[in-house]
Amino acid sequence: MMFNTILTVCTANICRSPVAEAALRHMLPDHQVSSAGLYALAGRGADKDSSAAAEAQGIVMHDHTARQFSAEIASASDLILVMETHHRQDIAERWPQFLGKTFLLGHFREAREVPDPYKQGFGMHHHAVEIIRDCSAGWRDQLEQMKARS
Repeated sequence: MMFNTILTVCTANICRSPVAEAALRHMLPDHQVSSAGLYALAGRGADKDSSAAAEAQGIVMHDHTARQFSAEIASASDLILVMETHHRQDIAERWPQFLGKTFLLGHFREAREVPDPYKQGFGMHHHAVEIIRDCSAGWRDQLEQMKARS
């Protein structure tokens, strides 16, 4: 199974999932990567602290507009990567048909979760971005190994 379209998901789609989207777009240029929020602050741009922390760590952010997770968006995705276990549980309860393709971003990093840095200060945003970078690299490595075997 090839995972050509990847959806990153967090709560509001303004901090973690846009950063993960940007990181994965850079690491996996042959894939389509987008993001959404389970309780999105729809229409908002990326959080300025998250964007600044990402840029400081070499992740090029793009124009971002938060959008609400939906069955249509999930259906169009081969792989859904969430930031915390409760996001996966929420998808399982509300959209059980997508559970089989929903994984933690930190799945290949001992199921590590990405804590929500929203309104927690720049240091927390920086920490969240560090985790996102590492976990995204885990997916890049796994997807490249899968591609090499196919």
